[in-house]
Amino acid sequence: MSQNKYLIETSKENYDIVSTELKAISETFLDFNINFSSNGFFIISGSFEKIRYSGFVNNISNIIYESNDYKDFPEVNVKSFYVRVVNVEKDKTEALEREIGRIIKGKSTVSFNNPEGIYRAVKLDKWYLCRLVYSRSTREFESRRAPLRPFFSPVSMHPKYARYLVNMTFTKENETILDPFCGTGGILIEAALTGRKIIGNDYLLSMVTGTKMNLKYYNIYDYKIYNKNIEDLYLDDKINGIATDMPYGRSSSVSGNIEDLYNISFEKFNEFLIDHGKCAIVINDTSRLIYSKKYFKILFIVPVYQHRSLTRYFVTLEKI
Repeated sequence: MSQNKYLIETSKENYDIVSTELKAISETFLDFNINFSSNGFFIISGSFEKIRYSGFVNNISNIIYESNDYKDFPEVNVKSFYVRVVNVEKDKTEALEREIGRIIKGKSTVSFNNPEGIYRAVKLDKWYLCRLVYSRSTREFESRRAPLRPFFSPVSMHPKYARYLVNMTFTKENETILDPFCGTGGILIEAALTGRKIIGNDYLLSMVTGTKMNLKYYNIYDYKIYNKNIEDLYLDDKINGIATDMPYGRSSSVSGNIEDLYNISFEKFNEFLIDHGKCAIVINDTSRLIYSKKYFKILFIVPVYQHRSLTRYFVTLEKI
């Protein structure tokens, strides 16, 4: 049994998204190591607290016992419990849950109504008996989707992916994140909810006004927000990270075209960031990263399929 070894279950919708996010959280806070990964499952040693910042982690369980055979599982020492079997064929799940329940029961009582312990028997490279310590509500992110906010735009990003961008800035609580193209404020909301200080900007006054409405809706009042073209934006102090969904198509935020916008944006990002600060951005065309090469090195590029022929690229850059 390990007191600080945990099994992480993720949503599995995009393995590269999940794995890069957990890697970033690990390297930011330095309080856990990733020891094993397989098909959306991760085993870590250390503290699990910061892993809850991930947008894609569903369950975290303390590993109690591991064996090649679940019949070796020990009895659990709790008054009441129930067990769930994970990552086996559906037609075998119910029978395995009954069998493993009998093996680990001891003097405990099986109860599905507020049990003292919830256990998960997970089949990976071997069997893991784990006690659940954290389970995310399915409504946590869904309740913050753009259509449920006071002000929204149809192109707004899902909160899980906004949270991903925040985590990919490698910032901590009380450090400052800028979203220079903040739109309706979704990224700023996720940053503030995880303890970051936030600065927003958008060249459209309607978006700035709408972002203020949305921040107020989530009781977020400590922020700065500007209504500037990117080339006219200036900050009093260097910031720790940038997270943004880059404009695409022809933009009216600068005189000229989208290529000019990207060229100017990366120059300004370099100006805003501390040494080795990170940018986490979303783009539609990776060829535009050529404008970043003078100022940044690429850490990650993760493609995320949207619909039909549209794939968006989640890119993490480090200032050089």
